[in-house]
Amino acid sequence: MIARNRVLRAFTVIELLVAVAVAVVLAGILIAVTRTALDLWQKTQNQSAANVQAKVALDFLVRDLQSVIFREAGEATIAVDILSTGSLGAHEWRQDYVVANKPDTVSILSPATDSTGRYLEASRFGRGGVWLRFLTTNQRTGGGSPAMVAYQISRRPISGPTTATNPPAIRYTLSRIFLDGGTTFTGGYEATDYDGDLDSPGTDDALCDNVVDFGVWCYRRNSNGSLTALYPLGPQDRDFRGAGNQFPDVVDVMLRVLTDSGAAQLEQMEAGLVQRPSLYATDADWWWAVVEAQSRVFSARVVIAGRSG
Repeated sequence: MIARNRVLRAFTVIELLVAVAVAVVLAGILIAVTRTALDLWQKTQNQSAANVQAKVALDFLVRDLQSVIFREAGEATIAVDILSTGSLGAHEWRQDYVVANKPDTVSILSPATDSTGRYLEASRFGRGGVWLRFLTTNQRTGGGSPAMVAYQISRRPISGPTTATNPPAIRYTLSRIFLDGGTTFTGGYEATDYDGDLDSPGTDDALCDNVVDFGVWCYRRNSNGSLTALYPLGPQDRDFRGAGNQFPDVVDVMLRVLTDSGAAQLEQMEAGLVQRPSLYATDADWWWAVVEAQSRVFSARVVIAGRSG
């Protein structure tokens, strides 16, 4: 019998190195694809949450504004104010543990030359946005009786201890406050007479989180159907009172809403936990660059239903 020699062949070192290199490349590609998919999913989830909240807030605003009451007696039943920085404390605006504040920039582009809403979206309404108050008969305010409603942004802690070494989580929140019919009747229907009741939103008044700017434009409708701007009349116009021939027939509203990841990033910036990159000359430039990259603007045009004495 002839014995056959068996040749056992093993992998060479070079072949093993090539196999390992290929495996590493494939793993890197897989990790990159997975990370991209997760980032896209997270971005979509963040934007979806912001969309849902903003649509709820706009729904309340539209329904309330559609039923604003005009008073022949001459009372201003709608009031708009851009609050000064010094008055924000009375409006539940927390300034403690803030290193990089939201800029107090009022730059309102002209509604008289724009019908697309893009100027509204590009406008900036100060540190606290507008404080909007008006008399409405929207059913959500309580059975159709006239009631005063107010919308405003507040900046407040949402949880955690309030210490310099461990500052609380901070969020910008759009709140909706309304008074019952009895309290509204006692006040006499002049919008500014209720300011003491409408300036300090509570936790239960929160309507939409991560709203970093809130603005309005007001118009009167002419006989030919065109619109004449009532507010603003200038780039830094801070207040408006709707009464008589200054009562608006159309109101545009705008909300700038951060994603959750954008809100977390902004919180770190404002608390001084991250350094301002050198490409930004000021904290204001940095603040707006981050916000514009991490937010979306929502707007709606509201036609006020009619005038009643």
